[in-house]
Amino acid sequence: MFSLSQQPMPAVLAFARTLADSGKYFMGTINNESRELNQHRIEKYGLRGIFRLFVSSCFVGLRKPESGIYRLAIEITQINPEECCFIDDRAPNLECAAKLGMHTIEMQTLEQLRERLRKLGVDQSLGIGQRSLA
Repeated sequence: MFSLSQQPMPAVLAFARTLADSGKYFMGTINNESRELNQHRIEKYGLRGIFRLFVSSCFVGLRKPESGIYRLAIEITQINPEECCFIDDRAPNLECAAKLGMHTIEMQTLEQLRERLRKLGVDQSLGIGQRSLA
């Protein structure tokens, strides 16, 4: 899942959209936001066209980095944690996801993200492999 704690970078959104448009990856997001900010970002950045699931603290009453919000995302999607990759720009938000068995990536740059996803088997050419990006 992509962290929405800062303004999204256009190139990262474009990359996420490419992955989502391939139909090969389940894309969801876990975030800590108010209802107003959550709705604003979903609309402004066209996030419904990228993410199929929004697990937002304002709706579920749980927050990162508490384990409950990650468990809820796993339960809703019914995807094994080992098949998921949680992406965030803050290291403390990755700890619970990793303890639950998810792959994790601390987002720094688009190129670094692409390389880490490549190592997990996410085909950048959108050829082979079915994984969840949660």
